[in-house]
Amino acid sequence: MLESALFVLMSYSSFLIAEVADLTGVVAVLFCGICQAHYTYNNLSSDSRKRTKRLFELLNFLAENFIFSYIGVSMFTFPKHHFDIGFIVCGFVCAMLGRAANIYPLSFLLNLGRRPAIPVNFQHMLFFSGLRGAVSFALAIRNTLSEARQAMLTTTSLIVIATVIVQGGSTMPLLNWLKVPTGVDEEIEALPEPKTRREESPIHSQKPSDKSFLARIWGNFDVHYMKPLLTQSNPTLIETLPPCMGPIARFLTTTEQLTQSYIDRSRSGSEYGTTTDQSVLTPSVQKGDVVSKV
Repeated sequence: MLESALFVLMSYSSFLIAEVADLTGVVAVLFCGICQAHYTYNNLSSDSRKRTKRLFELLNFLAENFIFSYIGVSMFTFPKHHFDIGFIVCGFVCAMLGRAANIYPLSFLLNLGRRPAIPVNFQHMLFFSGLRGAVSFALAIRNTLSEARQAMLTTTSLIVIATVIVQGGSTMPLLNWLKVPTGVDEEIEALPEPKTRREESPIHSQKPSDKSFLARIWGNFDVHYMKPLLTQSNPTLIETLPPCMGPIARFLTTTEQLTQSYIDRSRSGSEYGTTTDQSVLTPSVQKGDVVSKV
């Protein structure tokens, strides 16, 4: 209960800090959620993961229904709507052009160094599925004092309602028409299970999916430095940082990581019929010390 409560409260604190600093709390919460899904979620216990996931699924369901109900109600109850036909048409056109300029050129650039390439039918679906919804409406309704801001809210509400009804209602038929696979299981990012050296050998390991150059650089940096620092994953910072930074690495490495690292080494040694002795461990991870901590 404490872990789940802290997870929710720290998420909300990012919104409050951004608002106090006169910044956009919506964007702060967005990036907070990205970091929490990648790092914080892996630090929770098994029960807390299940409880937190179900809690946020409930909050997501309630918030999604509330925001779209609020959009529909405000369209007919807001007393100061300002309909500017030219601005409304330009809003629809600019939204389509902006979406096209985002998807097709960037997909072309990514495909220059990406294998497998992003298929054309996927690009069409990405262009079509650009629903404008909760974030744009929440930003537009924050200030409606002037006539221009009222026109902005009216145009945003119309774009949201039109795209949700037209694009949202025709998503499944278009997916089938473009032959985009559906019914794929949801992917949940979590730390990999510990593997023995035999399972990690080229014979038993699967070929990793090809990634772009920048994605490979960030992936290596994330696995070797960010995840060991912010989660309980292995390899530890003691193994990845230079030897001159040993004291700092030892200070930033938890007992759980040291224990898991020792267990993985022992398991790998027993897989080949050997034993793991004191010399295999790093100076700061002595066998007796780890056993006593366990």
